[in-house]
Amino acid sequence: MIRKSSLQRVLLFSVIYGTALAASGISLAADYVAETGRPAQREPAAEMQGGLDRSYAAETKNGYYYTVQKGDTLWDLSRSFADSPWVWPELWTENSAVIANPHLIYPGQKIRLTRRAGASPQIAMPTGGDKQLQANVHYYYSSINQVGFIRRMPVAPQGVIFQKAVKGTTMIAEGDIVYLKPEGNAVLETGALFTVYRTFDPLYNQYTKELIGIQHLLVGIVKVTQRQPEYAIGKVIKSYRPILLSDKLMPYSRQNPRILVERSKEGIDGTILLSEEHLDMFAELNTVFIDRGRIHGIKEGQIYSVYYRDENKLGTAKSSPTITIPVNCGELVVLHVEDTTATVLITDSEKELFAGALMRTPLPVR
Repeated sequence: MIRKSSLQRVLLFSVIYGTALAASGISLAADYVAETGRPAQREPAAEMQGGLDRSYAAETKNGYYYTVQKGDTLWDLSRSFADSPWVWPELWTENSAVIANPHLIYPGQKIRLTRRAGASPQIAMPTGGDKQLQANVHYYYSSINQVGFIRRMPVAPQGVIFQKAVKGTTMIAEGDIVYLKPEGNAVLETGALFTVYRTFDPLYNQYTKELIGIQHLLVGIVKVTQRQPEYAIGKVIKSYRPILLSDKLMPYSRQNPRILVERSKEGIDGTILLSEEHLDMFAELNTVFIDRGRIHGIKEGQIYSVYYRDENKLGTAKSSPTITIPVNCGELVVLHVEDTTATVLITDSEKELFAGALMRTPLPVR
C-alpha cells in the first residue's frame, strides 16, 4: 500500500470532480481565507444549481466516499471526519490536480475518504456519531456483481452450460455462443439474463468437522438468445473469470455498488476461511470469506480489523510468564452476508495473510 507522507496525521480526501471551475471570485475567497483561516462557502454557479451533473458526481475507483450535501465545506468535513478543520489546506494541496478551487464543492459530489495506514477503521465514520453524516458515507465497489458467497444449502441451478458453438476448447469467454440445458422445471426464456457460477466441494470446520458451506464462484453473465424444445442458446455478455462447460446458471440480480457504511457489531471475533480465488496468500484488494454471518450480527458495509496474536514474555529468566496481545495488521469491509458466513474485501493489510487469519470488531478510538 502506498503511504501518503504528506497526510500521515489525518484522513485523506480525494474529490472526484472532472472539470475545471470558473476562476471568478477566487481573489475574494482568498481574502476571506487570509482573514479567517477557513475556506469560504460560496453558492454554486447558476448552471450548477440543483446539484452536480451525474457524470461529474460518479465515483472513479473503489473506496470510501462521502456524498456532499447542501451547505458542506471542506472545513466542516475535515472537522467531522479528521477531528480538525485546519487540515483543509493539506486536503486541497493533496488533490490540487482535481480541485480547481477548494471553496467550491457541490451537492451530489463524491468525496473519496482514504485513511492513513494504521488508523482505526472507524475513522471512516464521522466523529461524534453524527448519524446524518453517516447516512452519506458509502463504500463503492465496482465489481460487486461478481462477488460470490458460501452457503450451507447450495443454490438450485436453473440450467447448465453443456456445449459451446465452436468446439476445440472447454474454456468459454465473453462473446461466445453457448448451449444451455434447463434444470428441473426451469424455463430459460428468450432475453433472460443468468449469472454463471461454479460450486466446489463442501467446506468443513477442521476442528469440529461441522459443515461450513459450499462456495459459489460467480464467473459471468449469459443472455438467452433462442429457445429450443430441449435446450436454449445463449451468448456470454460478461466474463468475470474463465467460464467452463458444466458451469451452472442462476437468475441474474444486479447489485448496488454503493454499500452504505454501517457501525460494526460489538464483540465479533472470527476467522478468515479462505480466499475467493483460492490463493495460498492474499492481501489488500483480495476478496475472502469469514466464518461470521447474519446470525452473528454481520451486515454489509461494516468494517472490521484483521489481527494476529503476538506473544510477549515478561519477568525474569527463571520466571517468564507469556502474555498474548492482539495486534491489528489490516482491515476489511463486508460486501455480502449469508446466515453463517460473509464475503469481505480486504481494504488494508500490513503483511501477507493466510487462511485462518483472525478478524474482530475494531477497538474504540474514543
